[in-house]
Formats: sequence, structure tokens, C-alpha cells
Amino acid sequence: MNPTEILYYDRRGVLVAPQAHSVIKSRRGAWVVAKAQDAIMMLWPGFTNGIPDLPGGGVDEGETLEQAAQREWFEETGLPFEPVGEVLDTYHHVRGFYADDQEAFWIYDQTFFLYPFERQQEVGKKWLNPEGDLAGWVAFDEMKTSSLNRAHWLAVEAMAPEIIANRKTV
Repeated sequence: MNPTEILYYDRRGVLVAPQAHSVIKSRRGAWVVAKAQDAIMMLWPGFTNGIPDLPGGGVDEGETLEQAAQREWFEETGLPFEPVGEVLDTYHHVRGFYADDQEAFWIYDQTFFLYPFERQQEVGKKWLNPEGDLAGWVAFDEMKTSSLNRAHWLAVEAMAPEIIANRKTV
């Protein structure tokens, strides 16, 4: 994949063009799409300016994609990784991503794992995760009008369309 032929989007879905001095690097990431009854797990990292993410992130050296997703789950939710079943689905894409918090352009190889969970926490209640950001379960109904990182939205739409059924444009 030629880096100059890739379109780079930020987490809001805005097209951002690399400049001559921009550094473009490859990166791999893994995420958990956690579905529990009528809710999905979300994060509100401080660096995203209010745009929520799914739990996940970069793959460390020596980790499999699933190991990375499970490690990131704990780091970003503070909860043990205890799905009530096996992976229901996976979604993979390679995208151009502009990480605005780092002023970096990535060719981001992303894999998402859909797992069923039993929700132990109240929907709508947020808590601080081990990284100092907010985490919480969001009702499917709220997802119809909420924001979500653009790349993560594509994964949710592909693997669990019932979460965003009848989405309203805002």
C-alpha cells in the first residue's frame, strides 16, 4: 500500500492530508466490541475531545491480536476480561488514520472482536478506568444519536447492526 495514495481520516471522519514533513508509520491495533443485553462498552479518553472509542489499542511485540484486545480491555475498563461466550464475529480493515493527539499519520491495520458480555454495571454510569479516562456501558438506543470514532463505527455497523438500527443523522 503506497502511503501517498491513502486517504487519512481523523476520529471524527474528517479527511486530513499529510504535509511534506509528516511522518507516516504502520501500526496494528485490536479492539473489543462488548455487547451485553442492550448495551455496548464505550470509553471517553481525554485526548479524543469527547469522541468515544471502543476498548482497544496497539498490539505489543509478541502479542496476538486477541491477547492485545484482552489486555487493552482491562487497561481501558478496569474490568476482568470475562465474556460469556466465544468471539461472535471479527472485523478487519486497514485505514489511513490521523492521530490528532500525536500529530501522526498511521496506516492502521485494525481488527475488532465482537464478544458477548454479562453487564454487571448500570447502563449510563461512567467510572474512571486505570488510565484515568472514563468508561461505561451505553444503551443501544443512545447509540442511535451518539458520536463514535469513525473507524470504530464501521466495525460496529458491520458486526452488530442492531446496536445502531434506525440511526438518526445528527
